Amino acid sequence: MTTTAWPDRRADIINALSILATLRPHEPTSWPGLTEAVHWLIDDTFWDQHHPRHDIGTILASPSEANAITATLEPLTAILDELGPTAPDDDYLTHPRWHEVTHAATEAHQLMTGKTPTQPRH
Repeated sequence: MTTTAWPDRRADIINALSILATLRPHEPTSWPGLTEAVHWLIDDTFWDQHHPRHDIGTILASPSEANAITATLEPLTAILDELGPTAPDDDYLTHPRWHEVTHAATEAHQLMTGKTPTQPRH
């Protein structure tokens, strides 16, 4: 198991990545969903304002994890910037770049856990 200063925050990031990797358009979602994933990945970390590498040792365990998070954030924040904060979930999930989010989130999740992402249960 990876040791970081904030294991609960790390767990939230892993859950967020799992959600982003497994959400599909036109499928009903339960809690947690896209809103919670964005909240945990961006709002709680401020990774839209500073690079994830600043959180190595607190939330992340390595530069590889920081780079994988960055690869997820790049298309995700571009979609959020384009569509704004209030679009319906399906608008995000059918965006032409959503596949980039799904792919990067899957890779980041696998790096951080060694497992294939599944929809988390809270």
